[in-house]
Amino acid sequence: MTITVTVGNYKGGVGKTKNTVMCAYMLAKKGYKTLVVDLDPQANATTVLLRTKKIHSDEIFSFDKTLMAAIKEGDISGIETEIMPNLYLLPSYIDFANYSNFLDLTYGLVDDEDPRYVELTKKKIYHFKELFDSIKEKYDYVLIDVPPTKSYITDSAVIVSKYVTIALQTQELSFDGAVEYLDDLKKLNSTYDANFEIIGVLPVLMDGNASLDNFVLQNAVEYFGEENIFETKIPNMARLKRFDNTGITDYDRHDKKVMELYDAVSDEFLERIAYFEGDSET
Repeated sequence: MTITVTVGNYKGGVGKTKNTVMCAYMLAKKGYKTLVVDLDPQANATTVLLRTKKIHSDEIFSFDKTLMAAIKEGDISGIETEIMPNLYLLPSYIDFANYSNFLDLTYGLVDDEDPRYVELTKKKIYHFKELFDSIKEKYDYVLIDVPPTKSYITDSAVIVSKYVTIALQTQELSFDGAVEYLDDLKKLNSTYDANFEIIGVLPVLMDGNASLDNFVLQNAVEYFGEENIFETKIPNMARLKRFDNTGITDYDRHDKKVMELYDAVSDEFLERIAYFEGDSET
């Protein structure tokens, strides 16, 4: 059974994309057939993974059809691209910014005072699920990268997900974004019949400012509960930033430090999912 996980926060620059692609990379290395779904029109996950693809393959990638074009045609199968063994990408492109407009044109536009508002909104945020269900069973794990704002896109990602991970950079605005995101997840669950579990909050440390890191982490523990905070913390690592330009590499000792870190993160990720799945192994 496919495990689908959205990584989210309503604050940008908190490590959502980096943790999505790195966890997916390590899951693939562990032998799980893994798909990254890039639902962010900025397409940062797509950029990093296509650069990673160049390291593993001489194949030249080109957009025969964008995700937005495929959605308009009603079939997103066949636009996934292989990055390396066990790792695949459903790529985004700038035209995906039109997705919300597409839904409004398809289902109609009403304000929240209209009695049809909930019904029409539900149709909009479930639209992607109908398309996604046709491809997901090919994969063991699907990780979804989303924009850092409330939208039909972020809601649609949660609707297709069995689990959610909240990325939390140790700064106040990131904590506020995580709290806002959690509140919105609760509304999706109660109003639109979303069916997911939150597997945890993954802390991404700032610039080694221990007092700030500890202050925000303590606030997170008090708000989310200590058991819901990942034991593994993501430190500030220059090599992770370099991957944005080079793709994910595994050549030298600096690469290996990153790989060791995300080996631990992905292990804890699997353990937390196994807990909810009621299994000792996932």
